[in-house]
Amino acid sequence: MKTIRNTSERLNAKTLDQMFINMVEQGYDCPPFVSNAILQTAKSVFSPDQGNPDILNVGQIKILGISSSEPAGKPLSDCQMKTAIVTLDAGKEDEDIRNKYGLVALRQARLSRIAHEALDQGISLTQEDLAFKLLNCSIRTVRRDIKELTTRGVIVPTRGQQKDIGPGISHRVEIVRLYIERKTYTEIERRMKHSLTAIKRYIVTFSRVAYLTEKSYSTKEIAFLVQISERLARDYQALYRQYKEDTAYKDRLDEILLLSPDCEISKKGGIK
Repeated sequence: MKTIRNTSERLNAKTLDQMFINMVEQGYDCPPFVSNAILQTAKSVFSPDQGNPDILNVGQIKILGISSSEPAGKPLSDCQMKTAIVTLDAGKEDEDIRNKYGLVALRQARLSRIAHEALDQGISLTQEDLAFKLLNCSIRTVRRDIKELTTRGVIVPTRGQQKDIGPGISHRVEIVRLYIERKTYTEIERRMKHSLTAIKRYIVTFSRVAYLTEKSYSTKEIAFLVQISERLARDYQALYRQYKEDTAYKDRLDEILLLSPDCEISKKGGIK
């Protein structure tokens, strides 16, 4: 019984709720009842429907698409269909893109985001899905946007290209790659046409994945703790390992690791 209880306590300590409570209690010297109250208030404001998978958050939409496991060339009528929840409107982040770069940049950001969110949930959207059902534009426009995104290093994972070139990298991975290569926030924002808020969030998320990877957490555990898909966790891990092998980026990666809220600094100044 004691072993079961200890195992349960260890698992509970890894949850996001407990992580939040620990940070509040340690950072602000709050008693447990206060930290729990703060947690419940934060969840009610930022994720009011978190406990109900059938209720969408603001800006989200549930879509139906072809399972990404279905081979290319198979008749659509014979393909397995699945549902996924994607973000059609990201609120302030989308507003920032529209205000700074215009409607075309906003549409391209949504195109990339929706396609990758769907793929994360096992769906390969067609260009027709993206054009007619989600973005209210022509297929020609979607193709032109995909071509433009490709010039920025981002491949949009539609069903038509999966067999030939694979899923490609998402805008999130490309943004982090540019940051690792010492591009400034302003340079990344201008090149990728994304909001500064989103860029900083991607980098902090990557820092958490990198730090937990160093701590030997599994990809599945990291995806759960950071609340991202396993596919994105794998992509971030691959990016981290790629640049970790290059001594020219060691200092930069050390800086990024320090951005992780999970990271602890020893008295001697090292990461532990």
